[in-house]
Amino acid sequence: MVKLTALGAAREVGRSSFLLDAGEKILLDRGIKLGSDEIGYPLPVKTNLDAIVISHAHLDHSGALPELFSKSDSFVYMTLPTLELSQILWADSLKIAKAEGVTAPFSLADLASAERFTFSLPYRKKISISESTSIELFDAGHILGSAMVKVESQKKDVVYSGDFKLGETRMFKGADKKIGKADILIIESTYGDRNHSPRKELEKEFVDGVKETLSKGGFAMVPAFAVGRSQELIDILVEHKVSAPIFFDGMGQKAARKTLEFPELLKNPKSLGKALHSANWIKKGKRNIALKEPSIIVTSAGMLEGGPIMWYLKKLYKDKKSKIFLTGFQVEGTNGRKLMEEGIVDLDDERIKVENQVQQFDFSAHASQDELIELAKIVEPELIVCVHGDEKVIKVFQKRLKNEGFNSVAPKLGEEIKLD
Repeated sequence: MVKLTALGAAREVGRSSFLLDAGEKILLDRGIKLGSDEIGYPLPVKTNLDAIVISHAHLDHSGALPELFSKSDSFVYMTLPTLELSQILWADSLKIAKAEGVTAPFSLADLASAERFTFSLPYRKKISISESTSIELFDAGHILGSAMVKVESQKKDVVYSGDFKLGETRMFKGADKKIGKADILIIESTYGDRNHSPRKELEKEFVDGVKETLSKGGFAMVPAFAVGRSQELIDILVEHKVSAPIFFDGMGQKAARKTLEFPELLKNPKSLGKALHSANWIKKGKRNIALKEPSIIVTSAGMLEGGPIMWYLKKLYKDKKSKIFLTGFQVEGTNGRKLMEEGIVDLDDERIKVENQVQQFDFSAHASQDELIELAKIVEPELIVCVHGDEKVIKVFQKRLKNEGFNSVAPKLGEEIKLD
């Protein structure tokens, strides 16, 4: 019997973690969820594990991995870029916890154990974790090093999509469509209810909005995900020759340096490198330089949950000429979602009314509904398991899947489902 238990990301976005029992027990991702008073963690793992696979470095897929090593050890598999980006994010999590005076769920020793037990895998290299079960990673086209996971066993073949993007983006060529068929497809459903706007149109609308803000004497604040998005946005702004200083702040700087170490995984590494080096990289304590004249500030965090953006927001939230450009998915409960829906954010333990203009752009590195269906048609599964999506979105997606002739389920948090 093959079983899957949803330990997180079940009818929600965030804290991805799934226990696949196909003879061997394999944990697929171990993430956290931002957006509430406390960080959300996946449900506990109550069994010994034969393997852990991390699809990519974003904290909602990797952030809780070190915590597992405070209890037990297990072999972990991921791509080398995912490991190196995760190391940056894990270390930053410890730093933030210390600064905020809270107890982190893992220690430096746990982090070291996680790194010691991790094996980095290239794409398309099948490895055996037992006589009957193998794991293979395929490029997911989402961020640097992101992977779709294929588990082959005597009982069932399973594909876990993680977060993926089939179409090309500015930085990546798109997911590997030669992943092949499988019996079960565990698929992200973040945008299962809609398709994305054409990328070029979106870029032009974004740049036009930035230029308009600058022309009015305002600041263009661009909170962005540290891994992937912040680098992409700077590349866009430089290509469109926006005539204003571009300031680059936050953890995205470390991610940018790491990204440029893997040019073979980038669509146009020379262009990206040139763009990043033309921006003004801000050091902590030197942020006032970005406020001397109307400028563009690209900084973490993408959902306004901490990061340098909160410093800039504190200085500028009453400036009606300035504008906040949200450029990614805003999880329910985050400051980014509150800003979109209510025009408020929680800042220094105080709820404030933001007077800046706000505009959201769908610069998503997630698959659109049509891309989700395309992957389903590539894999041709007997059953699709819909995860990593809000409940209302998943309902829409499941209706489309049914119309396309696919059987699907959407497990609840903690639910164990049989895949036979």
